[in-house]
Formats: sequence, C-alpha cells, structure tokens
Amino acid sequence: MARKVDILSYLPPILHEIKELQKIASLENPSLERIWELTESLLGNQFILTLDERGADRYERMLGLVTGESETLETRRFRILSRYQEQAPYSFPVLKQLLDSLLGEGKYELTRSTSEKWVRVKLELTVSREFEIVEVLLERVTPQNMLVYVEIRYIQHSALARFTHAQLAAYTHKQLREEVLS
Repeated sequence: MARKVDILSYLPPILHEIKELQKIASLENPSLERIWELTESLLGNQFILTLDERGADRYERMLGLVTGESETLETRRFRILSRYQEQAPYSFPVLKQLLDSLLGEGKYELTRSTSEKWVRVKLELTVSREFEIVEVLLERVTPQNMLVYVEIRYIQHSALARFTHAQLAAYTHKQLREEVLS
C-alpha cells in the first residue's frame, strides 16, 4: 500500500507552473515513494503476521529455521510463530492453549496417557499442511521421556454417509480419504 508522493502539492500554487520545480518534483517523487515503501515494509516486519519475504528471511536466520523452496509465505509465518510460541515447562493445559492459538479450536484432537508417557495430536485435513511444523513444536515442548504422535485425522465413513454411491464414484479412494469434500 505505497503512498503516492507529490512534492508539488506542498508548494504554493503559484510555483506549480515553474518548469524547473516540476522537473525536480518528477525526479524526487519516485525516491520518496520508495522511502515510503521501505518504511511500510519495516513497520510490517515488526510483527510476525504481517511479515513480507524479506522479514521472514530475517526471522528465519535469527531462529535458525530451514525453509523449503516451495513453502508459501503463510507457512513460513506459521513456522516462525510456532517457534515463538514454544514454552517449557510442559503442562497439558498450556499445550492445549498453544495448539488452539496456532491451529484454531476444533482443528485437532489432543489425547495423552501419563502412565504410558505419550501425547497424540490428530490434525484435521484443513490444517494438514502444518503437520511437520506441529511435529517439531511438540518435540521441542514436551518432555523428552514422552512419545509424541502427530497424525492426520482422515475423513471417516460417517462423514461420507450423506453421499450416494454415484456421487462418490467420481472420486478415487485417496481423494475420499485425504481431501476436504464440500
């Protein structure tokens, strides 16, 4: 959202007709517009949710995060945010609150067994692209003596019961299992 700069508008109207001032303004306006763009970028990069590519690169270098070539800016922001959300010491309510803030309520199923020492998170298909990030987060915040299982909660038969066989015939088994159907 770059600001349109016009230096002539700051001068008295009588000076607008002078060709030298018009030329100076036409040469200075692009420089000032670029300064505004950089200022807006700098302000936007102060917050994780408004990072641009350059800001995401900077945060990733600071946090030692490795990113893939095909990752979107949203995924990179999510990875940075998840790193900042990490907290030790581990407690189940804190873990639930952490996952709620990252994924959203109802986008996962969280279970644990303290006697068998494991934590299981089943992600909804709609947030499955964050699978690896959630896995790394759980490995970092849960105690080392607990096993961590991160799984995708695939579409169950009960969700497909409302469709007829003719409607389902248009899809492959993999599509029925792994894609969000409308």
